[in-house]
Amino acid sequence: MRRALSLMVLGLVSVGLSDGVDEYVKAKMEADHLPGVAFAVIDPGGKVAFRSYGVANRETGELFTEKSTHRIASLSKQMCSFVALSLVRDGKLSLDDEVLRWFPKGNPGWKGMTVRHLMGHTSGIADPAGFSYSKEYSTDEYVALLAKADLETKPGEKYRYNNYAYGLLGELLGIAGGSSLPELARKYIFDPVGMAGTGYYVAGQKRTNEVIAYRWKDGGYEIPLRERPRIFHGSGGVYSTLEDMVKYELALRNGDLDQKILMQQWTPSFPAAGKYGFGWHVGDEELTHTGTTFGYTSAFLRDRKAGWTVILFRNSDTGSQMDMAREILSKWRAQLASQSRQ
Repeated sequence: MRRALSLMVLGLVSVGLSDGVDEYVKAKMEADHLPGVAFAVIDPGGKVAFRSYGVANRETGELFTEKSTHRIASLSKQMCSFVALSLVRDGKLSLDDEVLRWFPKGNPGWKGMTVRHLMGHTSGIADPAGFSYSKEYSTDEYVALLAKADLETKPGEKYRYNNYAYGLLGELLGIAGGSSLPELARKYIFDPVGMAGTGYYVAGQKRTNEVIAYRWKDGGYEIPLRERPRIFHGSGGVYSTLEDMVKYELALRNGDLDQKILMQQWTPSFPAAGKYGFGWHVGDEELTHTGTTFGYTSAFLRDRKAGWTVILFRNSDTGSQMDMAREILSKWRAQLASQSRQ
């Protein structure tokens, strides 16, 4: 942790780049009706630059900054899977454990479905009828709801991105680890990396510098449904700041988190999963993931060959956040190359 944090502080730069980047972001904000955007660019040597535009809260006018608390949505999956692999390392879980071992009241048709299938989106679990975002489910209630439906496909047969399966995974980890997923994530990730501004969303709980998300509809902004049940902690329950996410990325790079676990995460998990590892999209050129929930959007993009990373937060869900992250990185690098030639 100390190495990652010191690199961040010493490498923090306020690069005077970029009319090109600024112009692009401002144009996208206008075209896509984005109230606020913030991003971090991390170069191959660990130097960090933050940029922020617009507001985190339209009502108060609070600015969107690297300290703003933002829901990172499905970026949470890589943290959930890191916890799972930490429990495997510690002998508390096996990726080949059948889900029915941990949830014996599940659907008998789940026989053969393993933890590995949940993590790689190949479980075959169907979207449950009657699920409500406004209801808080106990673990038993959630298992019973999922168990009502037959599997869509046999486990391991087909990749289908599945938030419900990751919700179930989060509950399973709490049982296997002997404490809740938020407590396990703090033990294995947040505390070692120094992510003091990061945690799991709890309905009704206020957070410092909280970003409000919006949706553009019929010529105006609306605030989408904001509550997200605890049962979805595994699939998308984490909130964080850009500062903390930079610490996290530096820890991933520098060996401050278990590299054997990361190599497992960054390897395609199952033939049917294609290029999906455990919580990451794994390409030859890039490691990526996006997050979207109730107007909050995020993107994590690492160029594996060139060594650059972009982490992007936006508080509306119009347009592709990953396309925007790629364009920001492309323009940033082009501007640096232009400056170096002058």
